[in-house]
Amino acid sequence: MVLGYLLYEAVDLGVNVVKITYNGARGVYYWWYDADYPEVKREKQAIENMEILTKRIAELEKTLKDKTD
Repeated sequence: MVLGYLLYEAVDLGVNVVKITYNGARGVYYWWYDADYPEVKREKQAIENMEILTKRIAELEKTLKDKTD
């Protein structure tokens, strides 16, 4: 039982070390090359698309109002 617990903790520690190393290296890479994370790029693109759609809706509402008058 103790051996299983020690193996579990060793694997858990190994996984966490790999994750920290990967995330740290990824952060340094994007910082060094002054680039945005892909997640940030997708979020910015989604916000930009929403702004475009909001403007189009406003234009369509204005056109519809002008046609009804």
